[in-house]
Amino acid sequence: MKLGLIISLFIFWLSTFSWTQQMPQYTQFSQNKSLFNPAAMALNQQQAVSLASRWQMLGFGLEPKTVSLYGQMKYQKKIKVIFNPASRIGEEIVAISKKQKIKLNHYFGGQLVSDNYGAFKSTSFDGNYALSVPINTKWKASLGLKIGIANNSFNANQATVLNNSNPLLPYNGGDITYDEFTSGKLNKLSLSSGAGFTLSNKEFYISMAALNLNKNKFSLVKSPIDFDQRIHLNLMTGYNFKIANGFDLQTAVLIKKMYPAMLSVEGSAIATINYIFWAGINYRHASSLGFCAGMEITDELKIGYSLDFSTTRINKFSNGGHEIMMSYAF
Repeated sequence: MKLGLIISLFIFWLSTFSWTQQMPQYTQFSQNKSLFNPAAMALNQQQAVSLASRWQMLGFGLEPKTVSLYGQMKYQKKIKVIFNPASRIGEEIVAISKKQKIKLNHYFGGQLVSDNYGAFKSTSFDGNYALSVPINTKWKASLGLKIGIANNSFNANQATVLNNSNPLLPYNGGDITYDEFTSGKLNKLSLSSGAGFTLSNKEFYISMAALNLNKNKFSLVKSPIDFDQRIHLNLMTGYNFKIANGFDLQTAVLIKKMYPAMLSVEGSAIATINYIFWAGINYRHASSLGFCAGMEITDELKIGYSLDFSTTRINKFSNGGHEIMMSYAF
């Protein structure tokens, strides 16, 4: 059995023992790899701009909502073209490039993410870079970095606080801790950073990344509120099974960790037909079950949609979640 398949099966087995939830999260996470790891831009060599929107646990009011705009491009070195000015019809002469033993590929990208959850909102803008290095004729590795700014804010108008004297009445002050909390600036602007690594071949990939490395220590706007940003660790792996000509089964597992929360683990299996249509399922351990489908409308444009339902008691009060993904290649 191939090494990639063994690793994927081991991580999927590990997922049956762990659970929790972290945000932002996506049902179609295998389509949005660069959101979890900047080095994952090298896994998708297509130059594209994508938009992903997610509404989670609808029915409660002020539910988590996430909108992400992200893109990437591969650096292409221009080939020098020489023309003979003495000739009436210039004949193109392509310069012969020197033979390189190792061909390095550079990827540049960026992402804008807005994540709303209750009275809290997080908005971040990051620039991404990835360097892809071939190991041999089958395997390649990539290193990625991201750096940007993140703004965390609290909207007191969307927060519900009990009245100390009469819980049935609106809050009108009296809680010293909360009053001090809302007396100062309710947002904090700080630097954001992350790094990642991938290893892949045509069928298998494994992606490891650490995001929000600096936490919120390098603040650009001072605030009395400590949003207590933590480092997020992401591990993603996937294997592509060639079932028949034009029919593939893409499996993936995503594990997320943020101290002190427990592991968040989910897996997906997506079948593609003629490389145009796809459909599959997503299972988030002890949280939700989702279904997704999509198609390539043109060679450049593709869309995807997913619907998920809670597998816990929350399902009695929630109408599930929706997610829309669009991508345009250029």
